[in-house]
Amino acid sequence: MMNKAIKILKISTFISLSIIIIIIYAGALTGCGPATSNGSGDSGSEQKLTIYKTRLLVGSDTTYPPFEYLKDGKTIGFDIDIASEIARRLERELEIVPITWDSTYDIPEDIRIDMIMSAVSGNEDKEELADFSDPYYIMEYMLVTISEAKLIVMEDLKNKKIGMLTNNPEDFSAQYLKDFNIETYNDVMQMIEGLKNKDIEGMLISVPLGKNIIEENNGLFNIIEIVKSEREYNIVFLEGSPLKDEVNTILKEMRQDGIYQEIYDKWFAIIR
Repeated sequence: MMNKAIKILKISTFISLSIIIIIIYAGALTGCGPATSNGSGDSGSEQKLTIYKTRLLVGSDTTYPPFEYLKDGKTIGFDIDIASEIARRLERELEIVPITWDSTYDIPEDIRIDMIMSAVSGNEDKEELADFSDPYYIMEYMLVTISEAKLIVMEDLKNKKIGMLTNNPEDFSAQYLKDFNIETYNDVMQMIEGLKNKDIEGMLISVPLGKNIIEENNGLFNIIEIVKSEREYNIVFLEGSPLKDEVNTILKEMRQDGIYQEIYDKWFAIIR
């Protein structure tokens, strides 16, 4: 009877040790899976910061240079460089997930992403569908004239015809545009020809679009001023994502330590 009891005790002890080993092994494997809010892999009740512990999944519609586009099979652009720096500071590897952005702000459920960077403007009417970061870019425009026109300050263009692309006037307040007679164009090359032919005396063109035009025609154009518009670009998150606050903190730090300006200058500084 005593031998039977000892045998049962040994079997129970073996089973208990086996269960403990399995639990420890499972816990070790958890560290390789999706991350939790603190990135440790622990199974807490808090919401995960990113889907994976070592990767930041960023959705991007790579058809909008210079913000995000493909070159020689590689995704590059201003947004990509900003996203890369965010990933570095989160101690994660950046992974770009190709998406098609249709301005519905309805993030596809079948795509695993932590956030979207694709030159998107936040929309208060869509806040029930997604969360938005603080602005990481404010669209800037150049007020440009032909150099030979001798128009050198903004006051010289008061009540003059100023060209803009069709949808661009909505980026400005009525107060800023009130002293101009705005002529809209559907095509940037038509607008430039209008300026050369003196159909208009100046044009307001976005820095991302106009930078190469100015640099490739050195001396032809005169930049009167560069002005910030009311169009802002924001990073898009799933509603309620804790990543939003982390990213906002990082964006603030990037501006303070000069890294943001370095990235900005790489893509938008105009060489004259």
